[in-house]
Amino acid sequence: MNRTDVLRYIAGLRNGDPMIISPGLANYTIAEAKDEPLTIYNMELPYTTPMALGIALGWPERRVIAIEGDGSLLSGLGVLSTVARYQPKNLLIFVFDNGAYLTTGSGKAPTATLFGTDIEQLGRAAGMKNTRTVHDLDTAKDAVNAAFAQPGPWLVVAKVDKQDRPAERGAHSLPMYVYEAGLVFHRAALQERSKK
Repeated sequence: MNRTDVLRYIAGLRNGDPMIISPGLANYTIAEAKDEPLTIYNMELPYTTPMALGIALGWPERRVIAIEGDGSLLSGLGVLSTVARYQPKNLLIFVFDNGAYLTTGSGKAPTATLFGTDIEQLGRAAGMKNTRTVHDLDTAKDAVNAAFAQPGPWLVVAKVDKQDRPAERGAHSLPMYVYEAGLVFHRAALQERSKK
């Protein structure tokens, strides 16, 4: 399954939802498909899901999305226990698992998922109930639809290939760096909260 297809589907359902994206090519797809003020691009590993969790707990009326890679989430697995402990109904975690540290290098360094580590089962073992692993676009769309429609927290692991890397590398640019994205995010959040 191509990661880009799933990301574009998620972007199409997103309606101003705060989103934190781990380092990688997912940033470019989201920026191209649907750049929104409440987006922090290229959050350093392993902080994507912890930041999304903090936002979800502090802003319970808003759905919050974490876009992770397998390498990024594996570098900070303890967050799954914290997510399970607090059970934020508004948190969606999407993990794109290609079994390699692809974006940050040549792709020759495998992640633990290539040797049998199962991220969905790690989430379940931590205490998360809404988890799915998907291998094709149709089941990915079903899982994404469920995550957007039903209370969470959700952990959806999409098993993706590496075919989109050459086409996307350098094809797009990000609207801003992570520091600027944080400032834009902060301003947008303040504006939304002041409307109430």
